[in-house]
Amino acid sequence: MITVRELIKVGGFDEAAVLAGETFLEKELLGVTSFDSPDGHKWLRPGEFVLTTGFPFLTHKESSESGLIKLIDDLVEVGTPGLAIKLGRYIESLPPKVITHALNRQMPILSFPMEKAWSDVIVPVVRYINDKQRMELVQTHAIYERFHRHLTSGDPVSNLIPLLHDVLQSPISIHVPTLKWNWYTPSVMREDETIVYVDKQVGQHAPRWMLHQPLARMTNGLFVRWLLHDQKVQGAILLRRADRDLYAWEKVAIEQSAALLSLEMERQRTVSETYQRFRNDFLQLLVSGKYGSRHMLIRKAEEVGWELAEHYIAVVISVKPHSSPDMETWKENLTLLETIRRTLIMHDLPILFGLDQHNRILLLMPTTENDESAAKGILTNLMTTLALQWEHPVYLGIGRLHHSWEGIVQSYHEAQISFRSATHAVGLVNAPLLHMKDFNELGLERILFADKPGVEAHALAEEYLGKIAQYDKEKKGQLLYTLQIFLQVNGNYVEAANLLFVHKNTIKYRLQLIRDLTGLHPENGQDQLMLRIAMTVHSFGYQA
Repeated sequence: MITVRELIKVGGFDEAAVLAGETFLEKELLGVTSFDSPDGHKWLRPGEFVLTTGFPFLTHKESSESGLIKLIDDLVEVGTPGLAIKLGRYIESLPPKVITHALNRQMPILSFPMEKAWSDVIVPVVRYINDKQRMELVQTHAIYERFHRHLTSGDPVSNLIPLLHDVLQSPISIHVPTLKWNWYTPSVMREDETIVYVDKQVGQHAPRWMLHQPLARMTNGLFVRWLLHDQKVQGAILLRRADRDLYAWEKVAIEQSAALLSLEMERQRTVSETYQRFRNDFLQLLVSGKYGSRHMLIRKAEEVGWELAEHYIAVVISVKPHSSPDMETWKENLTLLETIRRTLIMHDLPILFGLDQHNRILLLMPTTENDESAAKGILTNLMTTLALQWEHPVYLGIGRLHHSWEGIVQSYHEAQISFRSATHAVGLVNAPLLHMKDFNELGLERILFADKPGVEAHALAEEYLGKIAQYDKEKKGQLLYTLQIFLQVNGNYVEAANLLFVHKNTIKYRLQLIRDLTGLHPENGQDQLMLRIAMTVHSFGYQA
């Protein structure tokens, strides 16, 4: 293809021959033809430039205006890129309304010199088009050869940057955030706004226009070749070429690069999926607590590419409200895990991730010994953003911080209980997309949603009453007995004081000590219920 501007030069026209539509001379044409019949447009092919005397379009000798306006409309409908008219024989000049109409319909109109024959334009233009096509075929073949050599030589995909730059002679960048591909030619001006735009599209479903035309030109002059997988955006090739459209062989080079990048992304995705199975096994080893020595655990972590922190909080996630081994749940959780994986990699978050034995997503959040709030803040922000992108309900349970790697087992146990509690919101009207429960916030749910409620009740009694009993033992205090009496009189300070033969303020002081030790408020309704359950377990034989 050539442009109307090229036709002017090759066909021997003068630049002054442009009568209308000067701003549309970059329109492309496939060939040149002539006709002088009123219905000749019916046999035109899209892309053919038209030569005419204008004779058939005269409505009468005094006016050619309406006929030419109709001709312009007919040619636009066919897909004609422009026309040239022999002025002076039948039409002296273009009426102003015709020039305005041509501008509105984006139709370039040239003045065809009276002394020229049709063949004076058609022959050199056709020869030029053929020569150009021949050159493009040669260049295209050479490009296929170069990319074939790149593929067979085993060069890394990052070498596509110098290869493309050499072929296109333009600044190039390749951006695939999920794989941390962020490669530029040395002279490129980094398009921050464009990179931000690409980042926002990553992981999103590609709109229909992108699926049909992944190579697009942006308003800032950049060409973007979107990189897609499973109809989702993975990244882009960015090319700075603001002065003109791309030649066919340039598009071939970009498409070859996109194909090689897609192959490498698919290879890495396959490796990642295989790797993830080993990571799932490693996570299962961690939450089981059956991993042997610390040295062995560190070695296994290195094998799957992880560096272990000292403390972790366990998180259980699923797209379904109940644990289910069915294939659909596994596939949906796997898809969500991939979304989480991309986000963690993009933001360099050292969170361990995988699927547990129930095919639910398991995250282990690294945290410091005395501050789990920061880790949970990161988790909340991460999951809130992902839930909005996911556009489907996500159920999430969070365990507490238990020190060292040995504490992961208990944190995972608590995360499972929290997860079951989170699913309790199913069926609520206008329920949020993210159903999240923290074990620290659970009350009676801690027992209701446990696999073995009796065992969990004993654990609750040991956790809370054990601290109180230990205090009494060390300080020779009466906190446990005071709590028992206070609960028996339904939280009445005066009655408890009378029964214990102490002042009311002594009761308040002892209850404050209990709050400090357990974090529970004996006066609070829900906390009081938890303490009653613990005391009931204690009365049936619990020993601190």
